[in-house]
Order: sequence, then structure tokens, then C-alpha cells
Amino acid sequence: MRGAEELYPPLYTLPNAIRRRLSLAGKSLTPTELEILRWASNGKTVWEISQIRATSEATVKFHLRNIYGKLQVNNRVQAMNEAARQGLW
Repeated sequence: MRGAEELYPPLYTLPNAIRRRLSLAGKSLTPTELEILRWASNGKTVWEISQIRATSEATVKFHLRNIYGKLQVNNRVQAMNEAARQGLW
């Protein structure tokens, strides 16, 4: 006997990026994420933050994506506004 998913496949499957963002929603920012967000709020670029933290640009971008997902925003300005609204600094 076939399962329901075989008989009735989903009409639409969420892309992995959206699924990942939804799974982060509402979680607390880590100390590293807060630091990166503070540097970003001071106008530092990804490259500058990577130099300050002695890490790769890819790592900084990874943390920024996690920040956006946890705060449910799409960019730095929204992230800074949401962090201020939530009293994170």
C-alpha cells in the first residue's frame, strides 16, 4: 500500500533557505551574532568585520544570515531596527 505522500505529493516544497530561516525565527542571538550586528551598525563592511574578528568573509555572511533569520528581517537596516526594538542593545 502506498503512503499518502505518494498518492498526494505536496503542491509546493519550500526551498531550503526559507525552511532554514523559519527554523531560526524567535531564537536568541549568540554573543558572536550580537558583536557582528554591532559592527555592522557602526557601518563596517563584511570585509572589515572579517578583519576585526580574524575570520573569513563567508563566516561573517553566515552569521548575518542567521541574524536575519532569527530577527525575521531581510537586511542590515531592518536587523538593527529590530534589535533596537527588542532592546538587544
